[in-house]
Amino acid sequence: MAGDELEYWLRLRRIGHPLGVRETQRILGLSSPGKAQRLLNRLVRMGLAERSGEGKYIIVRDPPLELVGKLVVAGRMLPRILVYAVYSTVLAAAYIVFAEPDVTVIVLTVLLIAPLWMEAVGEYMHIRRRTGKAG
Repeated sequence: MAGDELEYWLRLRRIGHPLGVRETQRILGLSSPGKAQRLLNRLVRMGLAERSGEGKYIIVRDPPLELVGKLVVAGRMLPRILVYAVYSTVLAAAYIVFAEPDVTVIVLTVLLIAPLWMEAVGEYMHIRRRTGKAG
């Protein structure tokens, strides 16, 4: 999912009633009803909206499970585990610089942090494949 789509979904889910194409266009400030229609259709394909019988769109309030472990930072979707990996790495680097531990402690620290980075990179690549672009 592109960052714009996620941002639009977050804005639309606050509305609380089914939306038509023109109402969506006005709320989001889109330049044409065609852009609003394409956006709504993409949200339906992603499971973030449903089409009602009367031609309106119902925005799903709760995200799909695959979005639960994700963060949106500056309009980009990132895996939440990336925060933990960065935090752990910075903390370990500070410890290594200031405490000057034995080599075995450094190796153990790297071995403990490596799975976080492997998972973060894997999740990031999954997001990239799913959305067709980075973050």
